[in-house]
Amino acid sequence: MARSGLRLKAELIAKPTQAPVGDNVLAKVWVDSGVFHLDGEYSYLIPGNLNHLIQVGSLVEVPFNGRELSALVITRESWGGEANLKSISGIQGSIPLITEEQIQLIQLLSASCISHPFDLIRSIIPPRLVSVEKNRSADLRLVSKSKSKKQVISYLQLPPHRDMESLVATKLAEFLGEGPTLAVFPDVRTVAGIARQLQSLGIPFTRYDSSQSRTEHFASYLDSLYGKTHLVIGTRSAIFSPLLGISNIVMYDEESEHYYERRSPGWNARDVAMIRSKNEHLPLTFIGYAPSLNVCKLIQSKEIFYRKGGARTQVFEYDQPHGELIPSKALQEIKRCLRKGPVLFVAPNKGWAHAIRCAQCKTLSKCQCGGNFEITSEKSGITCNHCQIANPQWKCAWCENQRYALVGRGMERHGHEIGKLLPGELVRSSNADSPILDEIDSGIIIATQGMAPKAAHGYSAVVFLEGNRMNNQPDMRAQERMRELYFSHSALAHLSGSIILIQDQGNPIVTALRLWNPIPILERELVEREDLKLPPFTHTVELTMPKEEVTRFKSALLKAQEDGRLPSDLRILGPIIKGEKSSIVLLSKPSDSGSVNLLVHEFMRKRSLTKKALPSLRIDPYSLSR
Repeated sequence: MARSGLRLKAELIAKPTQAPVGDNVLAKVWVDSGVFHLDGEYSYLIPGNLNHLIQVGSLVEVPFNGRELSALVITRESWGGEANLKSISGIQGSIPLITEEQIQLIQLLSASCISHPFDLIRSIIPPRLVSVEKNRSADLRLVSKSKSKKQVISYLQLPPHRDMESLVATKLAEFLGEGPTLAVFPDVRTVAGIARQLQSLGIPFTRYDSSQSRTEHFASYLDSLYGKTHLVIGTRSAIFSPLLGISNIVMYDEESEHYYERRSPGWNARDVAMIRSKNEHLPLTFIGYAPSLNVCKLIQSKEIFYRKGGARTQVFEYDQPHGELIPSKALQEIKRCLRKGPVLFVAPNKGWAHAIRCAQCKTLSKCQCGGNFEITSEKSGITCNHCQIANPQWKCAWCENQRYALVGRGMERHGHEIGKLLPGELVRSSNADSPILDEIDSGIIIATQGMAPKAAHGYSAVVFLEGNRMNNQPDMRAQERMRELYFSHSALAHLSGSIILIQDQGNPIVTALRLWNPIPILERELVEREDLKLPPFTHTVELTMPKEEVTRFKSALLKAQEDGRLPSDLRILGPIIKGEKSSIVLLSKPSDSGSVNLLVHEFMRKRSLTKKALPSLRIDPYSLSR
């Protein structure tokens, strides 16, 4: 008999919820609703069958507006007999993944970043894997508070002529003598270098960065949560690591843009580190070559203790009277240094030429889409840097001339020209696409920022090409990046090596490098920023939304200012065009940040309540000019 394929319909009956049993059966939770204005705390009863499983920090499932949603238990309290409370439906996993210290940190950051708590929780907890979690379900997280220490924030400047990775690894070993240590670095490449040094010293550690598989990433989180490690090294999100018994936080190169989270709410790891240091009474040590303006301001006010890496270096500065890549006087010094060892050239960008112009009328050539035409390598043709469309039959759109001139050399073009200037020398390039991983003992290396290979005994010279191009970028953070670039790469020179700057003379960075002290030029820039009332002397809020809404929003802000709901000295900048959208920037005194954030939060809540699209929101963004 053939089967009909028909099946009896089964009715699924939900298991009855057990009544609460014992004390503290009321759970306060944050619900992952995905709705901005539903960011408060909600109360649920803990059923008797889950009472022994649910703890503060447990992820649970709750009935919410007709759906079953994830939630995080933030407190357990006694039940006062309130009526009409729903019960928790279930628990996700057998172990709590968030600590009480992390919950406090989320509360503080949610207020300062104007965000839903779960936007931060997603940055903290890596994707769960049941198989990994089951293996740890028997582990016991002991209540182990960090050693009682004075909450001190310091900045340790690294000296030149010494290997950075070796110095930092040795410092981490010192901190480990005081207790479990968390170290945060700007990128995976730096983490890998520190890991190699720690291995050579025989120091066990746990990595926590994006290079790991999902299994490794989640296992590393659990290792720190349950005290299986005493040293965690990682990138941006490692700053939230729940390291058991943590005694020190270390952050390298705190001014790096990599520390700014791309996703909403756009938190900055340096700010998180400072909030965590204060909240948990932990010493925080910044390590680097040149502090950011934000940190220098705190150094001036004695809130951060500055430890200078005392040293002097040999610096030469050469201008380009005829626009040549390397002036003749600089070339003589480079040839002298080449006889003693390898020479490093630091180039602003990779590629061949980042723009072209007409050789006849000098018009900069652009594609129909608005992008610049460029040549990516010596043998490649002309393509648009925006839409990638090739233009093999190029001609000037203005005068129809078919001869072009190169504008904005890249490192490949530099290598071609340097090879002609220094015939017989081996020229190698190192960039993110093709890094040099082995140690160098001779020849010429051309590298982009952060991609210089190690020299066995240090470079006999470090040459910074196109210094004017680096110094004259319009971005507000350009000077910070330039200082870090110059100091960190100058440190690669041998003790008797030369630092050669190809740029207009008179730049104060020359004296700063010679004395190995960036503080005077930082203080000069801080004075300018204070006079102009710009960050870090202001609290900054940037909102990006469709162009047609910006004007109405600005008018509403001005009305709120007239009514006294916003500070009278609040500055409203914009609209600032950003592609298809526009931005409004609010600049206020740090003391007024609470009232400004409150108004912006209410604005976001009202838009969420009326189901309107929320603007992109950033508090104290990396730069206002990008």
